[in-house]
Amino acid sequence: MELTGERFLPQMKGVIEYEHLIRYLFVVQQLNLKGKTVVDIASGEGYGSEIMSREASEVIGVDISSEAVEYANKKYIKENLKYIQGDACKIPLDDDFADVFVSFETIEHHDKHHEMLSEIKRVLKPDGILIMSSPDKKNYSEIPGYDNPYHVKELYYEEFKKLISGYFKHSFFFSQNNISGSVITADFGHDDKSSPDIIDLNQNLNKFFPLYNIVITTDNEGFKPSGKQIMCGEFRMLTDEDIFQAQQEVRRTMEYRLGRKILKRLKFLKKFL
Repeated sequence: MELTGERFLPQMKGVIEYEHLIRYLFVVQQLNLKGKTVVDIASGEGYGSEIMSREASEVIGVDISSEAVEYANKKYIKENLKYIQGDACKIPLDDDFADVFVSFETIEHHDKHHEMLSEIKRVLKPDGILIMSSPDKKNYSEIPGYDNPYHVKELYYEEFKKLISGYFKHSFFFSQNNISGSVITADFGHDDKSSPDIIDLNQNLNKFFPLYNIVITTDNEGFKPSGKQIMCGEFRMLTDEDIFQAQQEVRRTMEYRLGRKILKRLKFLKKFL
């Protein structure tokens, strides 16, 4: 599939890889998917649906793009996994079909939020579980001054909680951000006293804030997630050789070499003037 920036593809490396993969690993870690039917809305390239299919009885990936659906069906061939074309606000599945419904970074791509939640409720069984993520408008866009061209309507933390509470009785909220990897931690109501502290080597204290808000929600009064907090990243000691290799890779890039030439000319011009 072509890299357009609209959706994550497995060949994309770095923090963005951890950021997307951890959400599906989070589903597998929080829920027992054995014997369950799972629907993954906006399944894109299909990698996330495939991860969940390793545990679940059946996984259906749904995406609005016919290209993405065709690609995923050719790449991920398993008896308990398939991909179909469909709109998040008009899902082509029967009532009470799914035990678990997954929606990661979907809701901000349109403004029909109530229509989408109504459809999810229709497709979910009465005691089914929804896991959904949404970029935090304040921390994702407002503070950094970032405008994602593919996002139509982002939600503030309070708006996200209010929307979910209008459709489900019991909700467990989590926060996600990236720290040389990606972390998902329990939501403490944005309470500074309870949220994790991040301290660098210079003893500078940084508060953990949600770049993404995540919810596990259901009408099942007896359900409780595992509650574990997870990180997805590299877990090995960083060596001097690693740093040297990284420097060499940067120096071999066209951007670095071109920048060096420009800086040399600027230094000469500054001296001359």
